[in-house]
Amino acid sequence: MPLRIHLTQDDLLRVSLAPGPALLTETVTSLRVLQQRRPGPALGPWQRWARHRIPRSAHALRALVPAGRAIPDFLTPHGHADLDEGLDALLHTPRTVLRADLEDFVQLSGARLPAWADDLASGSPRTLDAVARALRDWHEAVIAPMSGHLHGRIEGTRSTAARTLLAEGLDALLSGLHPTITWKPPVLELASAHHDFDIPLKGRGLHLVPSVFCGRGAALNLVDDQPAVVFYPAAPDPLWTPDHRPGPDALGALLGPTRAAVLRAVVAGHGLTTGELARRAGISAATVSHHTTLLRDAGLITTHRVGPHAHHVPTPLGTRLVDG
Repeated sequence: MPLRIHLTQDDLLRVSLAPGPALLTETVTSLRVLQQRRPGPALGPWQRWARHRIPRSAHALRALVPAGRAIPDFLTPHGHADLDEGLDALLHTPRTVLRADLEDFVQLSGARLPAWADDLASGSPRTLDAVARALRDWHEAVIAPMSGHLHGRIEGTRSTAARTLLAEGLDALLSGLHPTITWKPPVLELASAHHDFDIPLKGRGLHLVPSVFCGRGAALNLVDDQPAVVFYPAAPDPLWTPDHRPGPDALGALLGPTRAAVLRAVVAGHGLTTGELARRAGISAATVSHHTTLLRDAGLITTHRVGPHAHHVPTPLGTRLVDG
């Protein structure tokens, strides 16, 4: 069964790629992966590791994010890549939206909500704050330690999509997003085990977001008249695990201390300019340019020019080398 997204000419003119991961969405959907019986080979190692790191505050979140596909929409507010911005939007969710989202969630999932969900549906600032704090605790415990890898994997998928769009056009981009997504112009079909219906976009546009934790298929998020958001799985790549991280000198021994420092800064900063890398690494811009050229030739970073500035981002291989 598919979800059929009907795009008009105006929608096709408003197709966009996310600039990076939606961190709050990744944080929320990772809770779903935590509870799945068969998360798949890429997410299995992360799941086993994360199960031993669950903060006490995060246990209650599983009532809102079960192993199935349904999640209350207010937990993943649209248009906020930054975690702080996303949590702030969550804290300011209107009471009517909270109640409607929770009612829809119960209807779709069949879940039984705990008693405190009544306070949440009523817009209790204290309960909303507790949910936001729990999400931040969960993020810091199990997402932040592998953030470099997450950024690298999503950026690698995004870069591939951008190159396809530039070289082959929009049809090629929409046709090659993921095996669970089928492009039959002007309809984009998302494979679904539970839903079979049509969604006309009517000019609102389409926003494409690669995701590590969205699962094995694509997910759709619709909010009012904002662009429809399709989260689709990032390119397959074994997830970061903490078991075999190299010592601080291992990367330096492999690449040399200065080049290793530049690569670490690229992974940590993700999208830094040459000047920003120079300040972080404590070297000249000319030296940074030399090392980024070699790192790029080795397939460890990619460089994109935006106006007068070159922005450097890690490839999945570069991120794995730093993260272990």
